[in-house]
Amino acid sequence: MMELIIMAVLGFAPVDSYNRGNELYRVGNYPAAIEAYSNALDKVNSPYLFYNLGNAYFKSGQIGKAIVNYRRAYFLEPRDADINNNLVYARNYRVDKILTGRGPIERYLYILFHWFSNSESFWFSIVSFGLLSLFISFYILSRKGKILIFVFISGFVFFYLLLSFSLWQNEKNTLPAVVVVPEVSALSGPGDEFKQILLLHDGTEVLIKDKRNDFVLVQLPGGAGGWLNKEALEKIY
Repeated sequence: MMELIIMAVLGFAPVDSYNRGNELYRVGNYPAAIEAYSNALDKVNSPYLFYNLGNAYFKSGQIGKAIVNYRRAYFLEPRDADINNNLVYARNYRVDKILTGRGPIERYLYILFHWFSNSESFWFSIVSFGLLSLFISFYILSRKGKILIFVFISGFVFFYLLLSFSLWQNEKNTLPAVVVVPEVSALSGPGDEFKQILLLHDGTEVLIKDKRNDFVLVQLPGGAGGWLNKEALEKIY
């Protein structure tokens, strides 16, 4: 089923690279499969290509690179079961077991916001705003609507729009990235002369908060952080 979806999404141009990647993957030539899928991604941005590329990286033992591409696939297609399952599976192979740092309410709000892809959230917000405007106009003109229904619908739409904007602002100001080297020292400052405060391993997910020369300040989900050489990370988007 996924292959049919990919063929429909890609069109003809990247199909040769995609098919070559599949064949190389089947025979266990994962480095060549990675190259073929990457070539296809140069021409089209597809969640299913990112998914296949993540699989090839995982099979080659590159957990961090696998997580990067599963998360790129998830960003474009957040409700796909295969993408979600493989992302969770790859995370289980990380050396660093770090909690998300989210409480129950924040976790549910995060799931709600990320239930839709970026483009879906945009159009949902536009349509919701339009419907809310029509509903308010109809209510004012008719003066017969039930105030409780009006308040409930208006409140729900306003809450979702406010939540979406808040989370979008938060993610806009931070860059998610993944450690893609076997291990790297997190330092107390932006330079090799600073003290090591953490040791992070392949696949650890972080947020980039600042950048100075060749170093970036990162934060872990639990709140800890430090400065890493930028070459140890790959940004998700």
